[in-house]
Amino acid sequence: MEITHQDKSEAKHRIAIKPYSWECGDGCCSESGMEWFIDGKNVHESPSYDAGWIAVLNHFGIEAELVGLDENGEEIWSM
Repeated sequence: MEITHQDKSEAKHRIAIKPYSWECGDGCCSESGMEWFIDGKNVHESPSYDAGWIAVLNHFGIEAELVGLDENGEEIWSM
């Protein structure tokens, strides 16, 4: 089945990333990170950029593992 231009536009989603930061009242605690939105709906908020991508994939029903590699291609972390 061929996908027409109209079908492609209906399948397109908007993924938006917005920075956030906050500080507690006395200034001893702070955090900054990204809010992740899919089609205007907030799906994740975290200081971890990697966790945001996992949240996006999970939102679409894709189970994935994100893996960090060192310069030799060896796995050094996963989430």
